[in-house]
Amino acid sequence: MKGLGRRLSAALALIECDTLADVGCDHGKAGIAAIRTGRAKRLILSDISEKSLSKARDLASYFGIDADCRVGDGMTVLAHGEADCVLIAGMGGNEIVHILDEGLAKCGSYVLVAHRDAPKLRKYLAERGFTLTADTVVRERDKFYSVIAAEKGEPGKSDPVRELLGSNVPRSDDWEAYLDYIFNKYSAIRAQATDAPSREKAEKVLRAAEAAKERS
Repeated sequence: MKGLGRRLSAALALIECDTLADVGCDHGKAGIAAIRTGRAKRLILSDISEKSLSKARDLASYFGIDADCRVGDGMTVLAHGEADCVLIAGMGGNEIVHILDEGLAKCGSYVLVAHRDAPKLRKYLAERGFTLTADTVVRERDKFYSVIAAEKGEPGKSDPVRELLGSNVPRSDDWEAYLDYIFNKYSAIRAQATDAPSREKAEKVLRAAEAAKERS
């Protein structure tokens, strides 16, 4: 959708629900776009900042959308089962994990956009019985974002490559560039490592990148 940017457009494409909660919504563009495109029928917009939420409230009003706007910290604003899907975007994986820890069981479907620490987010979800139905990468303004859709299910078999890098589902035009970025980054880290654990961690990521290239 025009004006969303590539990462939020990728997230929007993964949303299909009755009630969407855009948690930590900031300007609320993604949640509002979900209503405007028919991907959601009802919208909850929340943010810990009243100033940010006021921008989202004004934008919803501009488009004639009756959004339920709530000031609050992460998942604490939601009741159990109130939303069919929760969107969390614009944060790092560690921050998303912290928010989910406040009420992961309140919803069985999530769309998450992380600009760093995505492996920690994937591991967290897998350990709690969530299946990643989508896990792709999007480049916007020379930065890579992991865009993940997770559904409550049974714990799956661990896959170290996918935990580190994602599954590239749906297939991303930025995947090859992302793998090159990871390979170059961790090659430099390995070369500069002054201790065995740091070097081993870099080598683990490099092996995963090589394996992902072979799968492509």
